[in-house]
Amino acid sequence: MSESEDRILAARVLGGEKNAFGALAAKHRDAMYSFALRMLGDREQAHDAAQETFIRAYTRLNTFDQSRRFRSWLFAIAANICTDLLRRRGKPTTSLDDGPPIGVPAGDEASPSDAVEKRDLQRTVAAALQHLGPAERTVVILKHIHGFTYEEISEMTDMPVGTAKSHAHRARRKLAELLQHVERDDAR
Repeated sequence: MSESEDRILAARVLGGEKNAFGALAAKHRDAMYSFALRMLGDREQAHDAAQETFIRAYTRLNTFDQSRRFRSWLFAIAANICTDLLRRRGKPTTSLDDGPPIGVPAGDEASPSDAVEKRDLQRTVAAALQHLGPAERTVVILKHIHGFTYEEISEMTDMPVGTAKSHAHRARRKLAELLQHVERDDAR
């Protein structure tokens, strides 16, 4: 389903065809859950945040600017919800040793041990993400996992492009330090 199809479905919902929103939600459900899981590090909270994203999108669909991408608009809503939850929650309690899996299925690993290593790395990276501040985490996930440009991230988060780039740079540096620490521990 393309962006133009998203706009058509949104217009149908606004025109009174309420069940058309189900197609929009189905298309974007996995991406919203994945984003929320990476932001929050908790499956139950991620599920709730993704649901809340769609509830807010449905109730505020009349505010959707047709010149924007629907996907970007949804991510902006999800980012706000997750950031609010993180602020209420406070500091991360996730250790790099016991971080949650990030919900990405294992690929075509050559062996079961490769699959285990990949899942361990995913858990480690997911736990490391929890040690970033909400703004840094949001930018890194949107940029490096969901592939948005800095301009799109700026539009979604209402932060200047330069600020988004600074957050990304600072977050990559922090992640490198955190992951280097884990690598040193594994070598012992």
